[in-house]
Amino acid sequence: MFKSFAKSAVVAATIAVAGVGIAAPSASAASVTVSVWGAQGQFDNNPGNGAASWIWAYTGSNYSARLDYQYYNDNTVRHLDVSGRNTSASANLSSDVWRIRICVPAGAMDGVTWVCSNWS
Repeated sequence: MFKSFAKSAVVAATIAVAGVGIAAPSASAASVTVSVWGAQGQFDNNPGNGAASWIWAYTGSNYSARLDYQYYNDNTVRHLDVSGRNTSASANLSSDVWRIRICVPAGAMDGVTWVCSNWS
């Protein structure tokens, strides 16, 4: 009898833990980071600062970088541009971000041809 009670308790605890994970995902699950050639980009749809979302871009050793982002409610590609090596920029946004990619110029100071990460 004790074994069956203990087994039931383990099953109930497992279901409770799994249920909590599904019902309340962690805030970090809302954050996505991308990178290409040392540049990085990130978005967070739960930044905890009152904004719907937050984006950030970092150039790394590149002369510039461009963070492309899209909202869930339309297909328009918007940009956050950053100039200067080892420079970053961020912005608070009024809508949740669907996906981002980070891009850098293919050649030094090129600014025309961009190499981009995959959309994520």
